Amino acid sequence: MINARQRESYERDGVVCLRSVFDAHWLSVIADAIEQGRANPGPMYVDYSAETIPGTYCTDFWIWQNVQPMKEFIFNSPSARITGELMDVDSVMLVTDNWLIRTAGAVNKAPWHHDGPYFDLDGKWCVLWMALEPVGLGEGVVFLKGSHRWGRQFMPESFTGSGPKSELLEPYELIPDYSLELNRFDVAEFELEPGDCLVFDALTVHGAPNPKPQQSDSHRLTMRFADGNAVYRPRGPWTLEMTEYLERKFGLVEGGPYCCELLPILWSRSTAYLRPDSAPST
Repeated sequence: MINARQRESYERDGVVCLRSVFDAHWLSVIADAIEQGRANPGPMYVDYSAETIPGTYCTDFWIWQNVQPMKEFIFNSPSARITGELMDVDSVMLVTDNWLIRTAGAVNKAPWHHDGPYFDLDGKWCVLWMALEPVGLGEGVVFLKGSHRWGRQFMPESFTGSGPKSELLEPYELIPDYSLELNRFDVAEFELEPGDCLVFDALTVHGAPNPKPQQSDSHRLTMRFADGNAVYRPRGPWTLEMTEYLERKFGLVEGGPYCCELLPILWSRSTAYLRPDSAPST
């Protein structure tokens, strides 16, 4: 599904834009998943805008076991195969399903960050990001090309706008405000239509430096996928809630496989592509 040019862009820049990947059926499935997910918040639901007025900026993840449309998308859409081919791995597991909503008037924005330190795993992994509405310049995220190859790890920032999620710990460093020096970097920003998606490396630095005021509700899907050989490795005190959930409910052990009932293998080069009726029942 992925051609050589797209894979070269992903490897070189740490991000690639794929056009018209998801048709009207999958956009409808995603819309249903987000609607049902928001109506039935799970244990990882967060409202980043709880203390800000006006508008709402909220998210939830790991909902697929209780939300049928999300399960359908995870197991039957081409997303796992796309990311597996871009990462050039033999198998792909789920890291998270994840929806985000910003309502009209929301003032919160994504800070500069990369996703790697937010999740308890070691190994090759990536993010698939898409929107249900058109995305203009200033309405999505900006990427620093090649930053996935810097060899640096930044402390995770809170999406509430309150700064780092913990005191500084090695080997992490505080992330600069790249908004003040964007002219020093080769940046990537994309205009998107529904059905397009971005795929970026877990270490690619990105953020929303100067978002336009939120005029209407926006719905985003942020799926994360990893090499099937990824290893479970707790990151720090900022992932404690996630760590305890994975260990208590799914039995993950530090240094062991990240794969479990919640985080299954979705695609493998050695087996046939999953059929639309192949999603396991729960």
